[in-house]
Amino acid sequence: MNIIKGSFYVLFQSYKKQIMIFWSILFSIILFTLFLDNFFGQNISIAISVSIPVYIFYGIMAAKLLNKTLPYFLKLGLSRLQYMFNVGLFFICWSLVGAFINACAYKIITNVTNIFIIHPILLINTSPSFLQLMILDIVLLLFFLTSGLLLNVVFYRLGTLGGFSFIGLLVLIPIVTIIFKWYSPLFDLLSNISTFMLLSGLLLFSLFLYSIITMAIRNTSVNPA
Repeated sequence: MNIIKGSFYVLFQSYKKQIMIFWSILFSIILFTLFLDNFFGQNISIAISVSIPVYIFYGIMAAKLLNKTLPYFLKLGLSRLQYMFNVGLFFICWSLVGAFINACAYKIITNVTNIFIIHPILLINTSPSFLQLMILDIVLLLFFLTSGLLLNVVFYRLGTLGGFSFIGLLVLIPIVTIIFKWYSPLFDLLSNISTFMLLSGLLLFSLFLYSIITMAIRNTSVNPA
């Protein structure tokens, strides 16, 4: 338990400054938007997204995780598996906190203003409950954290050339999908499955990615390529 607490403290301290800056900027934008709505809301329509910037921020922070923390934890004597276990728990807690803040912001803004909130939940339910917001954001935040960490592993192990080659491959996939019109059956599949199945599939996919990352970390060097 002390190892987990210590790991959480180190991981949080590694991102403390970035977290404070990000939330300060985001809440400043929200307050400015509320100001505009209060004084000019009758003449203009205002839309804002709280969740999407959080998704992007989480992904970017996870993409820097190994370089900032892995050598330090290994010097402290933790194994790579212990490191990944603690990082996984940290990701879960971090996602819970982010999802709670997103859900609170969504409910407060929609209940007291006429501002339109852009959120992926609207593709599923136009009047979501607090719990629905929480569940969707937890799954999406875990996905973005895992995806960011996967990108970090690729750069960490294969270097800059390997990392950008991987990004190029990811960019190529949707292009090929559009060229060969593979998006139609994919769209039909996503349209016909339930929300529960969709979220469960995304969560399982995130766990699958995390298991791949864990295996890739087991033999990685202390120093990045």
